Amino acid sequence: MQSSFFEFNVAVSGLFAAKNGLSVTMHNVTNMSTRGYSRQNILQKASVPLEGTNGVGMYGTGTNVYGIGQTRDFYLDKKYWNQESVQGEYSVKNSQLELLETVFNEMSGSGITKTMTDFFDSLSGLTFSADEGTYRNNVIDIATKLAADINSYAASYEQRQSDINEEIYSTVKQINSIGDQIVSLNKQIDSYEIDGSNANDLRDQRAVLIDDLAKIVNIDVKETELESGGKKMTILINGQSFVDRYDSNKLTCIERKDKVNEDDVKGLYDICWGSESNKLSLINMSGELKGMLDIRDGNEGVNGSLSYKGIPYYMNKLNTFVRTVAKAVNEGKYFDDTPIESVTGHIDGYDKNGNKGGLFFTYNLGERNTTYEGLDIDYNKINASNFSVSSSLVKNPSLLACSDSNDPDEESNNNVILGFLNMKENDSLFKEGNVFDFINGTISELAIDKKQAGNFDDFYTELTQTTDNQRISVSGVNLNEEIAALVKYQQLYQAASKMINTIDQIYNTTINGLGV
Repeated sequence: MQSSFFEFNVAVSGLFAAKNGLSVTMHNVTNMSTRGYSRQNILQKASVPLEGTNGVGMYGTGTNVYGIGQTRDFYLDKKYWNQESVQGEYSVKNSQLELLETVFNEMSGSGITKTMTDFFDSLSGLTFSADEGTYRNNVIDIATKLAADINSYAASYEQRQSDINEEIYSTVKQINSIGDQIVSLNKQIDSYEIDGSNANDLRDQRAVLIDDLAKIVNIDVKETELESGGKKMTILINGQSFVDRYDSNKLTCIERKDKVNEDDVKGLYDICWGSESNKLSLINMSGELKGMLDIRDGNEGVNGSLSYKGIPYYMNKLNTFVRTVAKAVNEGKYFDDTPIESVTGHIDGYDKNGNKGGLFFTYNLGERNTTYEGLDIDYNKINASNFSVSSSLVKNPSLLACSDSNDPDEESNNNVILGFLNMKENDSLFKEGNVFDFINGTISELAIDKKQAGNFDDFYTELTQTTDNQRISVSGVNLNEEIAALVKYQQLYQAASKMINTIDQIYNTTINGLGV
């Protein structure tokens, strides 16, 4: 049976529906520039109809707003998160390799290439004036500069590795913080949605956090319906549980007890799930964190290191350079102990006083101006950080062995120095070729790695942006559409108001007019 004011109720339902539509539209407009905001809309349906007079037909009872929904495509979200983690990884690699390349670029031009050229030029000058102290001093000075330059490059790489290590520590803290915030939002969302409502703005805040997390590490996000009611949000990091509704599994940074690579700085962190025995799996991992780890630890899988060309790989290149050069100059041998043709090592030559020469290149013992001087030197103990010219030679350049004979008549035959000069064009000294081929080859290798990372970064940046644009086209607020909606709801509101006024006049005429 209809109410006496049935038509009023129908009109009022339209009035309130239009008012709700206006409120939601204004909310959309004011959040148009809010990061991660998804366009909202009223969920509206016709009210339950009433049976017509004498059981014939149905009378509409107006409209019912049963909720506020939001427009969001979870498929596009997952696609974006997957692409964003890859883009994050190569973005880090691109920027970090650029910094490493800056150091190696100094090796060409004004760096090692020039110093090596100056070194060979000083040797050439010495062949004509072996008895003059000035030329001997020049050879030692330039060799010392060569060692100092390489020490400086190594120090730059060590500092970069240390800096990345601290970035990794900060990134892990950021991941844990995001996890805590997501757990907090899960609780708030569940409490708001317990009656079937949609916590749209809270869900948007959570999605923004997931966007941030996806750039750092690759994730898998699921939301499942619970039999008891509500929904359960779970997030996996590289296949391992991170957020399980109201629980967040914490990552920790634990200092390594043993080095993975021989030149690693002290205090590098392993990332674990709480304890050292439960390390974060890096297999198939991506994201900014993976990029940092690859650059910090990558040494093409040597000693269980990551299979990438990172700082340890290029540090090892420097080590190979100094060890090979040191053995060739000291002993006249390749690094595999094969004698180099027409080269007499410094230790087999004779100095200005007819005494056997000692080491030319060696390593610093850590004490000021103190180097290892024993002829039983272990070349594996030489590295780019401690590479040095013998302190004995630095203090007394007359000890520089130039001759391969102690015969007074051949005191200045300069065969040792001439042998060193032959090494300049020795294409068998390194697998890449001669000294300059090795330097240029290493620089080119790093340039190729940097170019590849840059290309991937550009590709995935564009791909990610395209997917994000698709998300925005679905979820974003379009000002023209909202203005159109604003006009629509305004007109609906006015129409409902007009309807109420009209019904009021009808009832006024019917009741008061007929009563006269």
